[in-house]
Amino acid sequence: MEKHALLFPGQGSQYVGMGKELCAAYPIARETIEEASEVLHINLTKLMFEGSMKELTRTEYAQPAILTLGMAMFRIYRDVTGRVPYYLAGHSLGEITALACSGGIPFASAVSIVHRRGELMRDAAALGGGAMAAVTGLMADDVHHICTIVSGSYNGGSETVVVSNINSEEQVVISGHKGALNEAAERLTELGGVVIPLQVSAPFHSPLMAPAAEQFAEELSKHTFAPFQYPVLSSVTGVPYGSTNDIAKILTQQLTAPVRWTTVIRYLLENGVSEAIELGPQSVLKKLAQGVTTLKVYSFDHAPDMELLIRGNKSREGEFSLDFIIQCMTIATSTRNRNWDTEAYTQGAVTPYRKLQKTLFELQQSGQNASWEQMEQAYFMLVSVLETKLVPKEERNNRLKRLLEENGVKQLFANSTIEGATMI
Repeated sequence: MEKHALLFPGQGSQYVGMGKELCAAYPIARETIEEASEVLHINLTKLMFEGSMKELTRTEYAQPAILTLGMAMFRIYRDVTGRVPYYLAGHSLGEITALACSGGIPFASAVSIVHRRGELMRDAAALGGGAMAAVTGLMADDVHHICTIVSGSYNGGSETVVVSNINSEEQVVISGHKGALNEAAERLTELGGVVIPLQVSAPFHSPLMAPAAEQFAEELSKHTFAPFQYPVLSSVTGVPYGSTNDIAKILTQQLTAPVRWTTVIRYLLENGVSEAIELGPQSVLKKLAQGVTTLKVYSFDHAPDMELLIRGNKSREGEFSLDFIIQCMTIATSTRNRNWDTEAYTQGAVTPYRKLQKTLFELQQSGQNASWEQMEQAYFMLVSVLETKLVPKEERNNRLKRLLEENGVKQLFANSTIEGATMI
């Protein structure tokens, strides 16, 4: 493997059953969850494997569950592959997981810290008055500009709305008072953006979280930190932590400061990292990176990716015929187009189709079969084309389901969903 990083997802990636298969295959995963359960004095195993989604989504439980699975996956990855990462980084909550895996925060302390962090965020949500929304279709600078205007004028400037997450070039999240956020949403929609309210009632990663940040600083002061075994990037500063002295300060700032995930990815690319492994539930960070950066991200919670990583063989050349790619291209060209926006059609349909067309030509010329990466390229090209052509959602999903079933690869694409989660 080339120079690589380990990435850890944030809240919003949890799901019932997460880690169950890992525990069946790797005793260290089960031991890690039991270790966290002892710290929390709750049965985390039962909650993660059998609990209701409503219970698991409670922020004071979701955060330690996600951190614990990230640590379990890290220990498996470290022990089985023996590979040494160049950097660790995490999205919001995931940054604490990265610090724990780096040795900067002892695991038991990290579990306590995120449990308290979850309680403070829960309490902030209970107060109401705040909201968050995901914005797509606009650049982060444009969203920031609108938020600044609204914060300075709405209700006499008494309410605030800010950019709280820059998740990718295509997804920004805003947070703030409900009134100001709704005003910003209207203006962003007028500019051509798509604004989707998130199911939270607190403005995370905004100045309105200052009271919670003060209490979180008190929690952090109770813990002792250690030297890092691997460099850890901060999504607050966009650069690696300088020393353990930075931990409490930056993690406190994180509750009120925006998550600059694109800055983290840019730093990795500028420093020679070409591949990353996502350690945690689902494949949210992998989805954020697809099609918008040259960073190749593998997800440890995605069975085909995990198999490649464990085997230490990325290529899987000769394992898949070209039929799947050809079928994807056939469906893409034969599907009716309902979108007459030339620019959008070029970007979402023509460009990815031509890229795959080139890949297929090269494979046919060399006489090679398709790798797993090329199978994924074909699948996501087809998803992009169907979405761009404005194929109704039900029809789109039926076509994709039939394609995967007919080619016997439905299980391999089990986590390759069309819609990704929005992390906060």
